[in-house]
Amino acid sequence: MDESTEGISTLTLTMSVGFVSLIVGIVISQMFDRVFLGLGTDKSDPDRRFINGVSMVFLFKVFAQGPSLDTIVKILSERPRNRIYVAHKRFIFFGNETWWCGHPCIAAHAFTSSRQKAWRKLDKDETLQLFYQGAESKADKRDAMLYTGDDEGWKTARSSLTPFFYKYDFTKLDERMDSVLQKHLKRVSMKHHGEAELLELLLLVTVDLLCQTLYRCALPDDELDTLTACMAEYIVPGTGSKGVYPGGMGSLDYHSKVAVDMADDSPEETLAYIIKNECPAMSEHLRNENLAFFLEALTPAFASFWTLCNIIQFTKKEMKEKARDDPIFRQQCMKEALRMYPPVPILWPRQATVDQEMDNPLYDPDPAYEAKRGMMSKLFGSVPIQEQETITIKKGTTLVLFPGVYHYDPRFWTRPREYLPERWDKEPNILQGDGAKIGSRARKTAFPGLIGSRQTTMGGGSGRLSLMASKARSKEEVSKSLRAKIFSVDHEMLAAGAAKDHLAEATPGNIDELMAWSFFPFGLGPHTCMGRRLAVLMVDSIVYNFLDFEVTFYNGVIPNLFSTKQWHERTVATAAAYNFPADPVLIQLKPPKKVATIRKSVFAGAIDE
Repeated sequence: MDESTEGISTLTLTMSVGFVSLIVGIVISQMFDRVFLGLGTDKSDPDRRFINGVSMVFLFKVFAQGPSLDTIVKILSERPRNRIYVAHKRFIFFGNETWWCGHPCIAAHAFTSSRQKAWRKLDKDETLQLFYQGAESKADKRDAMLYTGDDEGWKTARSSLTPFFYKYDFTKLDERMDSVLQKHLKRVSMKHHGEAELLELLLLVTVDLLCQTLYRCALPDDELDTLTACMAEYIVPGTGSKGVYPGGMGSLDYHSKVAVDMADDSPEETLAYIIKNECPAMSEHLRNENLAFFLEALTPAFASFWTLCNIIQFTKKEMKEKARDDPIFRQQCMKEALRMYPPVPILWPRQATVDQEMDNPLYDPDPAYEAKRGMMSKLFGSVPIQEQETITIKKGTTLVLFPGVYHYDPRFWTRPREYLPERWDKEPNILQGDGAKIGSRARKTAFPGLIGSRQTTMGGGSGRLSLMASKARSKEEVSKSLRAKIFSVDHEMLAAGAAKDHLAEATPGNIDELMAWSFFPFGLGPHTCMGRRLAVLMVDSIVYNFLDFEVTFYNGVIPNLFSTKQWHERTVATAAAYNFPADPVLIQLKPPKKVATIRKSVFAGAIDE
């Protein structure tokens, strides 16, 4: 063995021993923290306090379960819940931090319009690298407005297309959308014995709706089938299917060609015509990119899927009829489905462009309060989150928000895992105001399904909090309480601390503002989905017409998706772009016996400006 080979072997051995020692040390530290201090527990043990901030073992948890997109999304969609954030450094001990956010105070801080210049949206390559994946090849690189962050191409497309999406009266398309639905539902009823796989049918319907509303083009059945298969492949990043489409093209090239070809014949007032003929600031390449992008907007298929599946499960027939005939209640059903299964499961990451600070909602000014600290916290001298009056966000810090984390947060939602359309009784509208805003939850009056203001729900928050603040802290004092005699002193001290933390987080002075930032099914900030007004109208048309055809689960059997699986097991992370259902749902349809009725809609009033 020569000297160079021996040197390399020694270096490799030294690095391997050091790496193994590091892992063993972290494992021992974590075991000590968990077993002896009761720290670092996750959401499955709600009586224990959460550690907020940098997690030295986060990446190891991911790699221990297998570094896949499914693993990352599963861990990240659960772990930040009830916390402010969980973070890790890019390279474990150094590099910029990535924050996986869990509290609406961060959403409010980062997405308030006055702070927009302090943040930037990552582009697709940067986002892939954030998830430790390689950047796109030049052949696959996209320049459509969704994928390019805050560059000039996005700004140009946004300014050019905003008037169409925010001012066009989409209710003029109601009749066209209903006719598309009727065509497909009648075909299934007559030619396929009324049997279908729900998502496949919804994808076909949605692609047809996009073609006929945005491009004003009705494709022949065979071409529509091919395009739907193409779009289903394209929107699932982890799909194993790599089809070959007409002309030997892949899914991206084929649907791009179809979009451009349809736009050549699109009439005035359609989105395709505007992109093709009324956007002089866009290059031809950018126009073609955005024409292809709007064929990818399959949100209505997934929003309709979850809405219909939950309505079908109503045990009372009158509830299903109400969802069909009452447009207000139908909106509530749709809104609740958007809460439980947001069509944008992961927001594109934002990165801080400057150093900044924000108030810490967990800060406890009581000088007698001292948070327990783990071995790693003591070793690195970090201050527990509860003792920090403000939270510092350094330049380069990246925020990642999972709407599902917020939409299921028990601090702001009661019974969050249950489908309860009535929780929206006092604010059913999905869209309101100028037609571009999502219905706000900033209400002074509490109503079923939500944790309301301190005065109405908690019964005078200051009194409750002062009671908890004055809770005896010493074991000697706690041991005299009745609860301690029943549950033990250690349990009572732990439970009292957890209860105080929960009350402090669920009843701060700005509870109404935080509630308004705990529901964002279409994203936040200037990158919020522009087409949400049209998407909601499509979902309304889909849900009404399916219910009019008396849609039921096949043979009345509730699918495995809903009968045996927890909510977080119902979707597959390989389709992170949408809440893609993990299992097939078979349905049956029956043509309506009565004379066709005109769909009643309240959206005309909701979007007038």
